Formats: sequence, C-alpha cells, structure tokens
Amino acid sequence: MRLRTLFSVLLSLFVYSLVFSQDPANFPTSLHKTREGKRTWYKKENGGFENITNIPVENVNCLKCHPGTKADGTQIDPTTYTPDCNDCHNFSAGTQVPDDICLKCHSRQKNEKALYPGVDVHFAKGLTCMSCHTKKEMHGDGTSYQSWLDPGATEVRCEQCHSPLTSNPSHDIHSAKVHCTACHAKTVITCYNCHFESELQAKIKRPYGILRDFVLLVRRMPEGKVYSGTVMSLKYQNQTFVTIAPYRSHIIMPKDSTRKCSECHNNANIQTYNQTGQIYVVKWDDNQKKLINTKGVIPVPPNWMTALKFDFVDYTGRVDSATDPTKWVFLKSGADLAQELSAYVAPLTAEQMTKLSMPVNVKDGTTLLPTEFKLLQNYPNPFNPRTTIEFHLPKATNVTIKVYNSIGVEVKTLVRNKRYEAGIHRITFDAGNLPSGVYIYKMTTPEFSASRKMVLLK
Repeated sequence: MRLRTLFSVLLSLFVYSLVFSQDPANFPTSLHKTREGKRTWYKKENGGFENITNIPVENVNCLKCHPGTKADGTQIDPTTYTPDCNDCHNFSAGTQVPDDICLKCHSRQKNEKALYPGVDVHFAKGLTCMSCHTKKEMHGDGTSYQSWLDPGATEVRCEQCHSPLTSNPSHDIHSAKVHCTACHAKTVITCYNCHFESELQAKIKRPYGILRDFVLLVRRMPEGKVYSGTVMSLKYQNQTFVTIAPYRSHIIMPKDSTRKCSECHNNANIQTYNQTGQIYVVKWDDNQKKLINTKGVIPVPPNWMTALKFDFVDYTGRVDSATDPTKWVFLKSGADLAQELSAYVAPLTAEQMTKLSMPVNVKDGTTLLPTEFKLLQNYPNPFNPRTTIEFHLPKATNVTIKVYNSIGVEVKTLVRNKRYEAGIHRITFDAGNLPSGVYIYKMTTPEFSASRKMVLLK
C-alpha cells in the first residue's frame, strides 16, 4: 500500500515536471497569465492607443481575452474568467497540447496556416508549435516580462536548428546585421483598421480585413538587427492610430524559394519613397470602394510617421450585429497617432535606406554602383520646411551643394567640399528660417555640375 502511495506521489511529481519545466509558482508571472504585452502596447505612457480612447486597459476586454472554452471543452464565463493552466491543458487526456489549442488564441497564426496552406517549411515537415517553443516560454521563468519582445521572454532561435549557417553571399553579407525573418518569411499578415466601438459596445472584433503579401523592414531593439515587421491599426470616434513592431511570421519559405535580392534592394517601394518621399501602405480605392494594401517589402524609413501613408475607413452599420461589407466608408488619410515603442522597434537608418536603394548583383551579392553623376529632384516638392536632396556618384569625389534664391543670392551651403564614396547619397535641407519662394540648389564636383529648382511653401 505504501509503495502504491509512493508511486502515485512520484507519478504526480513526474507529470508536474513535464507540464512545468520551471516552478509552477512562475506561471502567475508568465505572459500567458498576465497578458502584459497588451497593456504595454496599449497604455498611454508608452504612446499607445489609450491616448485616443482615454479608457484604461482594465476597462476594456483585452486582458480577459479567451477562446470561448477551456481545453477540455468547458464553457468560459467571461465575467469570472482568469487565465489558468486549463486554458491549454486537458489533463484528462494527458499533458500534451495540440496545435489546435494554441491556434484558438493565436488567431493570426491560424490565419497564416489557412491562407498559405503547405507553404511553411516547418509545418510541411510535420513540426508543431512545441517543436520550437519551450515550456519555459509557456509557463514563465519567474520574470515579469512586458512583452514577448523582451530579451529572455522567448528562447526560440533559428540558429538552434540551423547551425552553422551555410556560407553563401546572402548569409555572409547579412547574417550579422539582418535577422533570418527579413529574407525567409514569405509575408506577415495583420488585421487592419479595427473598429474599436464594436469591441467596447458589443464585444465584437471588427477589423476592416486582413493585410497580406507584405513585410515591413524594421530594426528590432535593443540588438538593432533588421527584422521583419508588421503594423497594427485601430479607429475610435473618428481618431486613427497605427503602431509598428517586429514580428515573426510562421510562413517560412524553403531555401530554394526564399526572397531574392531585388525584392528588397531598389524595389518598387523604395523607388517610390526616393522619388516622392512617401509610401502608401494602405490606400482607399474610390472606384472599387475598398482599401488596398501595398505588396512586397516595405522599408520603414527614419521619418516613417509622415512618410508611410495609411488610409482609414469607418463602419456605419450596427455595432451589435454581423459585419455588412457595404457599410465601410472612407474616413480619412493618415493616423492621428503613430506609436514607435523604442524599447522594441526602430526604423531603418538613413545609411540602411541608402544601401537598400542600390541595385545588387543577384549572383554574387555585390552592390551595383551608379554609372553616372546625377542630381535628382528634391522630395517632397513643394515642401515645408524640410526636403531631401539625393545625388549619385559613380566614383569617390569631393562634393559641394549650395542653395540660392530666385535672384541668384546664396542663402545656404549644405555641403562644402566634402569627400563622398561612390554610391547614392541623400541630405536634408531645412528651410525653416527662409521665406516662401522658388529656390535653386546646385551640386558641384571636380567632374560634374548640375542645378534644380525647388519650391518652399509656408
């Protein structure tokens, strides 16, 4: 009898050791329990959406988000719900957690699998969520993290399986500064233009739709590596909001179909930015009466809050009923508030944008330098008060750039006999202390001279 009792105790301890790789007391501090990531991105102090709603996160439904039932099928009462082990574990069936339980909460990953069936190289080979993710990530390690992006909050690294990296031009050039996701993730997906009135008044999640077939390029902080990124957006009482963040898509392409150099370097989106100073990420098509998102790789420039353009719509139907697609109407262009949580994300640097602007040789990864001297039209133009001037150099040389008023009087020297390497270069002209009018900017090198007009409108 004593042996049977001892065996039962040991079996119980063994089961707990399987379920909790750490002390079970750690679970109350885990992100699965605290939902702290939602609070971190929402709260006013971090520049979040609370600045628009003025409603504390405790008074909205975010922290009590649940899948409807426990893992064993027991219905959840939203009024008394608090996260616990039974959300994921059906202990009567054992300790393993199948993917469909994970996907009840992680709906973005569920949509990834549904929209891109068979594309992810890991799922195609039979891997599951827990093939990569660890029990420590699920149950916590005793540290109260603010987000999954905090160092230590997640343990998964591509290099844990893919090491050492194969030597090839892409890996050799990029591995120290660019994360695997930037090249190997086929796309990110995100809901767009969430109608927050529906969430507050009827507890209905009502985004306009899903954005897909795009990837933002951001820097994940604090390490600073270029990372795949995404955007989240909401609308409340005619006020609009966007935030950017690093994001790991679970749509990883096989190595023989990964992203080509030209899909990032000098692609259509960065050419548009260089020519106009902006990229429309989401734009309202008045003919089709719908929002359309830009496809492909979208670099996030240093001035992204004004350079990246987002159109928004409003829902005019009943907030307490199913969505009627005909009830979406154009609201406005631009976000009233843009959030950049600097602990986790930063835009690309001006130097990185310059490198992305240069075509590359797909075979050996070398940069294709400009073949001629060129002074481009400034952008934006007209402008107030800052504009960007771009110039191309086929070889290293000394450069002088000056600005003159309409009668030929010099008003500012932007660059004086400065040595630049061969490549594409940009400088910013700030005309904050100058009156409106037509100005001329002139570039001079020992080998080349050119000038263009620009218009300052205040």
